[in-house]
Amino acid sequence: MKKLVLAVIATCAVLIGADWPTQSGSPQRDGWARSEKVFSKENVSGLDLLYKYKADNQSKGLYSLTSPLVDGLLITYRGFKEMLVFSGSSDNVYSVDADLNRLIWKRHLEFNGKKKRFGKSTAACPGGLTASVDMEGSSSAGVTFGRRPPAPSAAAKGGRLAGPIGGGGFGNVGAFFAVSSDGFLHTINPSTGGDLIPPVKFVPANSHVSTLNVHDNIIYAATSGDCGGSANALYAADLGSTDKKVSSLPTNSSGISGIGGTALGNDGTVYVQVPFEQEEAKAYHRTLLALDPQTLAVKDSFSGEPAASFSKNVDAASATPLVFSWKGKDLIVAAGGDGRVYLLDSTSLGGPDHRTPLFQTEPVASPDTLFAGNGFRGGFSSWSDAATDTRWVYASLWGPPQTSAKFPLQNGDVTNGAVVAFKVVEQNGQPVLSPAWISGNIASPAPVVTANGLVFALSTGEPAREAKEKGKPYSVAEIEKASTHATLYALDGESGKQLYSSGSAVVSPSHGSGLAVANGRLYFATSDNTVYAFGFSKMEPQLTDK
Repeated sequence: MKKLVLAVIATCAVLIGADWPTQSGSPQRDGWARSEKVFSKENVSGLDLLYKYKADNQSKGLYSLTSPLVDGLLITYRGFKEMLVFSGSSDNVYSVDADLNRLIWKRHLEFNGKKKRFGKSTAACPGGLTASVDMEGSSSAGVTFGRRPPAPSAAAKGGRLAGPIGGGGFGNVGAFFAVSSDGFLHTINPSTGGDLIPPVKFVPANSHVSTLNVHDNIIYAATSGDCGGSANALYAADLGSTDKKVSSLPTNSSGISGIGGTALGNDGTVYVQVPFEQEEAKAYHRTLLALDPQTLAVKDSFSGEPAASFSKNVDAASATPLVFSWKGKDLIVAAGGDGRVYLLDSTSLGGPDHRTPLFQTEPVASPDTLFAGNGFRGGFSSWSDAATDTRWVYASLWGPPQTSAKFPLQNGDVTNGAVVAFKVVEQNGQPVLSPAWISGNIASPAPVVTANGLVFALSTGEPAREAKEKGKPYSVAEIEKASTHATLYALDGESGKQLYSSGSAVVSPSHGSGLAVANGRLYFATSDNTVYAFGFSKMEPQLTDK
């Protein structure tokens, strides 16, 4: 009997895998691979390109494949699999065996809307599928063989269902969520790629949809660019409600900021930042909003600068907010239109006047001139070093820093982008962001991810500039011509020192794809419909993309 018990325990130990279920790894958008132990400062210089997966997807404008996610270990009808999952702009969803680089299944989402498909793609309105696939959970280790196959929904209680398997919700079956270009939300069986429930009409057809977020059977998505003739808004689909209710909040602007769209507090509060519109100020310009998770009613707000200063500063809302816990409460990190980084208290974002932050840094990002694209872009990242009880915060800077910005550690000249790092320290009983280091030049970086004291940064290869000097947007062809290849970097999380560069191993730029890290591998997608996997080749079996 003892031998049998030991055998079962040993088997379970093998079946522990880490997920990367969403953009930046968690609903809080912290970019932290908590359980990752394969990568270290000592071995990261030996990273290799393990494989490339070329998808049969047709690009739409600048969009091809979305940010990958990882389902660390799942029982499928084909056995145990670590699944690499991503979507494609031509309404495709792919599941690839992350170990063997072989397609498990592909799902094409048919266009069923009343509107016609989008016509000519532009940089702002590409048409097609633009939002990454999403699943519930976080980037912590988990024993995912406990996910059970779908079963009938539980009885309704208080107008909401307990979930498809009575208590665990769709997260307990590892469901994938995807929004097709016709605006329908699909709840996808991870084993087969089929629908777990009928598709739900979610957003207007032909919208430009941000990365999804999910918690407690509620799916969040934002639209931008006023694409498809529909005004921008934030949407929430409550799949736990008996009628699959969809709520929305019009933003009256160019859309919700950053690659992640929404960040969720540990109490479920939805945080979004609404960007600057070049027309006259409207309701929520350059404002961070705290929203009720079910109704999207505004609970609180923070505006860091007066409306009169809008035209003088960087794009305030190019970065999705970050949420992390500090001494029992949520703190929020947000970008400022004056080039600062703000630290906010979730219990009162901006005080009685909604304009007083908990802390603000000195200006870091350079003022934007002639649509140069300077500022904080994409999103933030954070991790906590248990050994030193230090909380770190990282930001992706596009363009040069302000000449007055001072960091104790500087790793070279910066001309068109860098990663900047702050420590959260306590002063007079309050947390503040203390500048720690700035990396060397990393052009147009995507939001970084962190693992075991390392910072992984992806230079997207795209130009920072957003429009011509008189404000006319660049065409897709002009942006493609100005782009170069993406580059993966590994930095020391404490100093910013470069420990690895992929050099010219990647041949195309990356647009709209963030990094994913799980189980000793790093993934990202490029504009030629290719997913790259980096890791340590001596640990890998023979791989093929056939």
